[in-house]
Formats: sequence, structure tokens, C-alpha cells
Amino acid sequence: MYTKEFHADSLAWQPSGIDGVHFKVIDGEVATTASTVLYKFDAGSCVQSHLHTQADEVAYVLEGQFIENGKTYGPGSVFTAPAGTAHGPHTTDTGCTVMFVLSKGLDFIPAE
Repeated sequence: MYTKEFHADSLAWQPSGIDGVHFKVIDGEVATTASTVLYKFDAGSCVQSHLHTQADEVAYVLEGQFIENGKTYGPGSVFTAPAGTAHGPHTTDTGCTVMFVLSKGLDFIPAE
């Protein structure tokens, strides 16, 4: 039996601190534990290249156009980045929603 049941629409989008990027925590605690997070990227938004020192990351494009390092991807595209692997920039011309699964607490270190 599942221990939690809800509809994602019942959660409000929260500002991420990056212009045009919002999130909903579906499970876990982003800062301290493994988590699953939905991110909504508004058209024209950009997340700079970065890495996470502790968390392995899996990204799954749910809707829209996700541009990873200059290449455009659509729904169903999957990306993985082991901890310490630089990835991005993440951009979109039309907007998109992406689910991220993180193995540990999230830190955000700009890549050089």
C-alpha cells in the first residue's frame, strides 16, 4: 500500500530563484534527502550549466521543448547525471515541464 496519495495539481508552484523557473516537490526534502521534483520552465528561461556534488540526477521531460546544451528534446526524453557531472545549460523556447529525481540532498554549483 502506498503511504502518500495526492494529485500534483494540489501543490502550488514555488519560485526557484531563477527567473521563469518554478517547482513542486512531489516527494522528499530537496535540501536534505532524496526527492522527486517537478520543474516548470517558462518560455525563454535558462538554468546555467551546473553540477550537484552529492546527488545523482535523472530528468524526464513531461511536456514541451527542453533544450539541453543547445540540443532540443521533447516529451519522453530522459537524462542522467551522476553526482559531480556538469550539465546544462537548460533552456526552452516554448516552455516545458520536467520531472527530476535526485538521489540525495540537492546543492547547485555553477559549472565553470
